[in-house]
Amino acid sequence: MFRVNRISATPKILAIVYSDGEAASSYIAELGYRLREAGTSIAGIVQYKPTLPKQSRCAIEVEELTSRFVLQLSEEDADQPFGCRVDPEALAEAAALITAALRKNPDVVILNKFGRLEAEGGGLGETIAEAIQLGTPLIAGVPRRNLAPWRAFTKGLAEEISIGSTRLYQWLAAHRIILDCEIAVAPSMATIRATG
Repeated sequence: MFRVNRISATPKILAIVYSDGEAASSYIAELGYRLREAGTSIAGIVQYKPTLPKQSRCAIEVEELTSRFVLQLSEEDADQPFGCRVDPEALAEAAALITAALRKNPDVVILNKFGRLEAEGGGLGETIAEAIQLGTPLIAGVPRRNLAPWRAFTKGLAEEISIGSTRLYQWLAAHRIILDCEIAVAPSMATIRATG
């Protein structure tokens, strides 16, 4: 498993821990888009919100926030338990786009999910580790089931919050990332207001 070898003296890592993947994807995507709209230099990937309905349940698209490039990360595969699999070429392209964005010293990196692939030592693990080693503030969505591998990966140095926690804004302010907006917690929940 790929692990972080070196962490800056004051780690700038935030995990948004969740059980509801759909709510987390929407929340993290909205956070990424709002930060970008506010003029924050931002890198990473969030779930893309297409204007047309999905053609397939496997049509999971992500947007790299610096380049605004949209990638379809999954494809249909009858041999997989849920009928879908991650497209390795699209994942490699996402990693390359984020790595290129890291060269521009963004204010923050957001990744929608520290998923099964990352928990097993693959996926975007190297890219996440690179951001941490550069000392770039990092926000990652972490499913509750992957919390133990995440803690091992980050050496237990990441702050952890839940969806909708106002501590998000304290963390952003502590790292000089300003956000003045409302972010919906989930479709069925109220919004939270923050002024950074």
